[in-house]
Amino acid sequence: MKKNIRILDIALKAGVSIGTVDRVLHKRGEVSAETRERILKIIQDSEYRPNILASSLASKKIVSIATMTPKTSGKDSFWSKPQEGIEKAIEELSPYGIRLQPHHFKMEDPASFTREADKILESAPDGILLAPWGKRESLKFTQLLDERSIPYVFIDSNLEEANPISFVVQDSVQSGFLAAKLIDYGIAPKSNILMIHITKNLQNANHLLQRETGFLNYFETVSHKGHRIIKMEVSSDDILRTTNLNTSIARVDVIDAVFVTNSKVHLVSRLFDTYANRPKIIGYDLIPKNIELLQHGKIDFLLNQNPEKQGYAAINLLFDTIVRKEKVNITNYTAIDIITKENIKYYTSI
Repeated sequence: MKKNIRILDIALKAGVSIGTVDRVLHKRGEVSAETRERILKIIQDSEYRPNILASSLASKKIVSIATMTPKTSGKDSFWSKPQEGIEKAIEELSPYGIRLQPHHFKMEDPASFTREADKILESAPDGILLAPWGKRESLKFTQLLDERSIPYVFIDSNLEEANPISFVVQDSVQSGFLAAKLIDYGIAPKSNILMIHITKNLQNANHLLQRETGFLNYFETVSHKGHRIIKMEVSSDDILRTTNLNTSIARVDVIDAVFVTNSKVHLVSRLFDTYANRPKIIGYDLIPKNIELLQHGKIDFLLNQNPEKQGYAAINLLFDTIVRKEKVNITNYTAIDIITKENIKYYTSI
């Protein structure tokens, strides 16, 4: 009976009407202190939990969830993957009045983030899913959300200075550490390792810096083979990518391994097509271009961070907070999957 107790059962046991129990549960109306205490004790002893989902369905209240993620350029884009997870979760939760309010910004244009943030604040949603790509802009936005008591969940990256109700991310430091370990297995001592960040503003890309930290930490604390690590930062602009990067690579006599800190590893891999001895190459994410090169042996490893699951889980965390009124886990790490051409067919992301 404890699990299935109804308001009627509580009323009968307390010797009061259903309306009196309802007033105590919802803290409204006049109820004597003695009666209130008696009802509350019965509720506590019975482990009564109101059926919030049924109430939500009956009320037909619309719950608006805004999302703030980078614009995608189609299925080949990494950011199309979390969007799939977001849309799947919204579809499943739509009977409970959950509605999506999507917003997208250009990663190379911080001003576009600010513009979309202003639109979200103006619409005052019940909760927000946020990819905090630009650290400065994201912190300004989240400070305003904190002031307005709007709950938000991070995906892809976490900002320690912010106060999300939860974040769903891959452990970026640990994934960088793992990438270094994989590379170290396949090269001789005193090798040349190229680490490439393809982004317009590295200092504003928190998760890429964390991957770099983990990568360097491995060689500082575990491997002592005398490798030379060459760090490069390249703008994501197409012209810079094909000229500056190629020129920089040509300056290095021999490259034994390459670590690209994001999903644009396919752009780097193609630069080594004319090399007699291709370096070991590792990068991130199961987007079609990366998968194709992995299958043809032109990328050795991809680290998968399950972006679909991140989007899906984040929406459900907001739902649990806003509708179920439940406290959720703050930290939610996704698995770090090591993908090779031998096991790629067993992953459903392709």
